[in-house]
Amino acid sequence: MDHSQVQSLYFSGWKLHGITFWLLVALFVAQMDTSVTSTAILEITDQLGDYEKSPWVFTAYMLTFCGFQLVWAKLSDILTRKTAMLGSLLIFTIFSGACAASQTLTQLIMFRWAQGVGGCGIFALTQLMFFELVPPSKWPLYVGLFTVVVALSLVVGPLIGGFISVHHQWRWIFLLNVPICSIALLGISFTIPSKLPTEPAANNSTGFSKASLRRVDVLGSTLLLGACILISTGLQQAGLGYAWTSVFVLPLLLVVPIFIVAFFAWEWYVTRRKTPEPVFPWRFCQSRICLGMVLNSFFSGAVLMICLVQIPQRYMTVNGLSPLHAAVRLLAFGAFVPGGCMIAAALMGKPKVPPAVLILIGAAFQLIGAIFLSRLPTHSQLYSPQYGFQVLLGLGVGFVSAGLILLVPFAMEKRDLGVGTASMAQFRVLGGLIGIAIAASLSIPQLHRHLASLLSPDLALAVLQKTENMAFLTAVGREKAQAVFGESFSLQIKLVIGFAAAQIPATAFMWTGQVVNTGE
Repeated sequence: MDHSQVQSLYFSGWKLHGITFWLLVALFVAQMDTSVTSTAILEITDQLGDYEKSPWVFTAYMLTFCGFQLVWAKLSDILTRKTAMLGSLLIFTIFSGACAASQTLTQLIMFRWAQGVGGCGIFALTQLMFFELVPPSKWPLYVGLFTVVVALSLVVGPLIGGFISVHHQWRWIFLLNVPICSIALLGISFTIPSKLPTEPAANNSTGFSKASLRRVDVLGSTLLLGACILISTGLQQAGLGYAWTSVFVLPLLLVVPIFIVAFFAWEWYVTRRKTPEPVFPWRFCQSRICLGMVLNSFFSGAVLMICLVQIPQRYMTVNGLSPLHAAVRLLAFGAFVPGGCMIAAALMGKPKVPPAVLILIGAAFQLIGAIFLSRLPTHSQLYSPQYGFQVLLGLGVGFVSAGLILLVPFAMEKRDLGVGTASMAQFRVLGGLIGIAIAASLSIPQLHRHLASLLSPDLALAVLQKTENMAFLTAVGREKAQAVFGESFSLQIKLVIGFAAAQIPATAFMWTGQVVNTGE
């Protein structure tokens, strides 16, 4: 195939810009919903109650956001990228409206599950389509653009949530998604062709059929999602105060290894067959580079989400700041995640720095930042050096994210591009999900114990139900309660230290001096 034929497979000019714009709009909104409630959660629970269940507002969305990445990628191979994208965007829009209409925290959690299914498809398909819209020479640019938009959405989310919460109108957090996504639905409908020239469906002359559906690895997807649900539910139950040996925790955690073993055994089996097509091909397990990439995606995802959720909550509970002021101070971390992505993408472009080197540097930045952040004083006065620690963490996450995404098309076979990009996204979100669940299981019981030793049972319960009730404590009592929340934050950041440190041996395991060769 000559150069002109290769170029005809890709898009350029205003058509490419239009497709890119609408994909990024949808991506921005869907990704933003993973962090938008971090500064609004106190306002939500102050109105709906059940603060102890608040981690489920994050994890319910993230469970399905990570659990269906590979399913959407495989469905898009069959149904076409455009059809799958429109379907996922429609689901996200409908259930965003349902979230806004929730009357109890339980209702909100249930609707967040469904909303995450749609958000998951938007994320997975946008990342995948960028590798098919442009030639390899432009991949560093578009990967950098993708990671920057993802990172910016994670940063802007807490700001929007904080601004809306200040006016006690948290429902608008979800309502705003409806008109934006409705317009994006129209934009995608008119700009994206029915089939992209390079997508698998373009070579499928038979189109949609029952036979094509048999290509979807339903059992593998179910086993993976089941393992995610079981481990997160068990950890959340432990966080609510149930003993680790209780029937509400231990049985769930004991079943997780069975699901994991069954998942990998099934993927080994189906990789050797024609149908169904595995959601996680066994050849990934035989490649140290692929395994290292998966591990790093998991660990860096945990660092990212714990910081995004817990840093603003510390500002609000320990320093007494409003949601908006807490979100502004989170910029010290959040703004440098896209900054790190852009720097890493640039270094992998012309200077040809190997992605593995940048991933290792990013892991080191995260580790240093987390160590210092875990040692913050627990008094209510703001401690200014913490902003520098957050900058290091943000840069580190950005370096790792960009390095991992750009490695996918070069470290994996062309036939695995769809499942490869989805796997990196899925395990990054899974890491965030498990990280938040573990953090909750460690910190909330500690809050229970320490608040119970300082306050009467009624007051301790009132503070755990609604943190705004700290305003009714005496000055001394409030200062002590804030210190307890500060100690809880330090415990969770110590968990971040572990996840950051784990990226160093994971990077050593996947080490390659390969540079990104774009053919320039």
